[in-house]
Amino acid sequence: MNMTQVGVPLPLDNSTSIIDIGFFDAAGILSIYVIKGERTCIIDSGTDSEFQMLFNGLKEADAYPPDIVALTHSHYDHSQGVPKLRELAGKEGQEIEVVASQVAISLLADQSYNSVFNEEGKFVDITDVTPLKEGDIIDLGGETLKVFATPGHSQDQISFLHQETGRLYVGDSLGIYLGENSYVPPFMPPSWNFEAFQSTISKLKQIEFKQICFAHFGCLPEEKSKEFLDFVLEQTKLWWSIFEKADNSGRATDYDHLTERILDESGLTLPHIELLSAKLRIGLKILNGVKKIRRKPPLLAAQVLMRNYVIPWLSRGYKIYKEHKM
Repeated sequence: MNMTQVGVPLPLDNSTSIIDIGFFDAAGILSIYVIKGERTCIIDSGTDSEFQMLFNGLKEADAYPPDIVALTHSHYDHSQGVPKLRELAGKEGQEIEVVASQVAISLLADQSYNSVFNEEGKFVDITDVTPLKEGDIIDLGGETLKVFATPGHSQDQISFLHQETGRLYVGDSLGIYLGENSYVPPFMPPSWNFEAFQSTISKLKQIEFKQICFAHFGCLPEEKSKEFLDFVLEQTKLWWSIFEKADNSGRATDYDHLTERILDESGLTLPHIELLSAKLRIGLKILNGVKKIRRKPPLLAAQVLMRNYVIPWLSRGYKIYKEHKM
């Protein structure tokens, strides 16, 4: 899909638009979907740090406040926009219904587990959530979302099939897809489950959908969506084998080594990432100035994000799963 402008809704059709909220101070990383029937629903809420971008986009889409926030799962980058949305809407006398998997209810009520992603993060607990189970229908009046349990990435992960368009909003069920040939598998902490993930892939192959839409980031072309499921399984197994080899050689936390091996063996490429923060752009420029003096190749923004965040998170997901299986 075409790149969005951060904080500005991009219409996908008459009922649906996408908002890029500038996660990690970068464009093209986190999608919030807005679906409008007689009632308005957003899929996921982002974090509190990007709330202003979400608010701006909802206002411009004439979707504020939404009637429903449908959470794909309880990880902080999907759920932590809820408290601010509710607080602001409450001051205006509006109520927002939050819906999530019945498995997510206890996780939302105690968000402290998100410290696995950010040890210094302050996460607000979320209560008064309507539980969903497989087969439930969210009726927006003219637009309907059918719920599917799609665990693996997390135990509470669900997906929503927009029955009128055939779009399948998978959250992080299938991992991260940031454009052609740029993919990251979904084995994040703290509750990754390989067997559940493989069952989810099998389930998704049986669903009549037309298009896959990711939280990270955007929608695949329809002609690529079905075949993408096999690609996801193949790449996840490949990355997993790379982590296993590194673990067996005592390098499971050697993030530079893991990054190098993945780029060499997966055949994937790093996406171009546009940094929104002047501070981050200047920092990267200074870092690359030092590398130039030392006659080393410059770093891309995507390399920094991968080395400092993505690979460490995947390493924790791998380690927790392996420890659980022992």
